[in-house]
Amino acid sequence: MTALNLRCWKFRFLFHDIFKPWLRLFLPYKKVQTIHRTHSRHHAEYKGRRYDWLGMVIDWECSLYTKSVATLNARQKMEAYKEVNPEFYAKMKPNMEPILQKLGL
Repeated sequence: MTALNLRCWKFRFLFHDIFKPWLRLFLPYKKVQTIHRTHSRHHAEYKGRRYDWLGMVIDWECSLYTKSVATLNARQKMEAYKEVNPEFYAKMKPNMEPILQKLGL
């Protein structure tokens, strides 16, 4: 819904967390969360080379509505990485800033 409201919906967003419920049948939540974050391009913990920057922005914006512990919007979350992981922030900022600007976030 967030992607629709921001007018940037993509087909891939339908399936971006699809394997989590299936893994949850066999594994504890923390293990599923770790697997998901290290294998999904829309997470900072992803171990591959190509990130899904738009997916990351949408995921962070959605978390305000889906997680009670999430209190930051996408821009605030990106800026928080400046302190948490400056190396990743240096890679993230030039990729995410144009997306945030385009979406008016």
